[in-house]
Amino acid sequence: MISANSAHATARGTGSAALLCALGEEHGLPRGRLLAGAGITEVQLADPGAEISAEQEVRLVAALAAELPEDGGLAAGGRYRLATYGIWGFALLSSRTLRAGHEVAMRFLDLTYALTRVSAVEDDGELRLFFDDLDLPEPVRRFVLLRDATAALQLWRESLGRPVVPRRVELRLPAPVDPAPFAAAFGVPPRFGAPRSTVVFDATLLDQPLPQAAPLTAALCEAQCRELLERRVSRRGLSGQVRDLLLRHPQQMPGQEAVAAELHMSVRTLRRRLGEEGTSFRAVVDQTRRHLAEELLVTVGLSVEEVAERIGYSEASAFVHAFRRWTGASPRRWARTAARE
Repeated sequence: MISANSAHATARGTGSAALLCALGEEHGLPRGRLLAGAGITEVQLADPGAEISAEQEVRLVAALAAELPEDGGLAAGGRYRLATYGIWGFALLSSRTLRAGHEVAMRFLDLTYALTRVSAVEDDGELRLFFDDLDLPEPVRRFVLLRDATAALQLWRESLGRPVVPRRVELRLPAPVDPAPFAAAFGVPPRFGAPRSTVVFDATLLDQPLPQAAPLTAALCEAQCRELLERRVSRRGLSGQVRDLLLRHPQQMPGQEAVAAELHMSVRTLRRRLGEEGTSFRAVVDQTRRHLAEELLVTVGLSVEEVAERIGYSEASAFVHAFRRWTGASPRRWARTAARE
């Protein structure tokens, strides 16, 4: 299973911003200064229905990270609770098992506050959660990596209602002067200097029943998650809506006519409006396939043939040709290079 989110994906609520401001105030940072730098108002912060952009939260994190110790992200991540995430958190809490909750969590990642690219792979009796940092400057990158990883662990603990210790933790960070806070936060000493940041769990935990399971509530919360995400996506522009329709059936992506019909417009209108956004239907298809192929090659480790099939190519050779056009390298070469970075 794989899912990914982006710092530019959708809007987000203000729950995380409020939490970060409280952390800053405890360290002597005036909330007004943090909010002003991020372009967030006190009214927005107090409104449970208000939304801000991911970029605004990045600016808030930047102001905070510049003043806190290098392990400040650990302190932030430990404060996140399921209730912080609103309906997404309740969907997890009311799921029948941790696996069911995890699947909902990954499906609706864009409703979270993550600023890393989060993905998950289950094999060999393990579930590996990856936290791939986006193109963020230091110390923002360090802060959000530690925050997102510890917040995910906190959510597993809260869902199960008991302590959970990962099998291992690997961080794409240099070793700190004092590793003790890291070991305390994760429950195990992390390995630093890893090529990718990952938190690894025993996969048998996934089939544990959740103490607050409520199937009807879970179904209702999942439907509300879907509706909320659709509302946010609708404000991303037409290209974002087209991309989401393509990703519903990546092996058989709908054509231009089918997408236009789904969006209740003519093909001519679809072309015109995409052109107004500086793109085209073909460009959106190529971009969607490229991003999906890169995720499958690096995160899941599928073969070229398997990736080609997953993204709708009947022949691997056609996929290889397209991938060279997108990246200037063959899929295998690109995957080897990405794995070393």
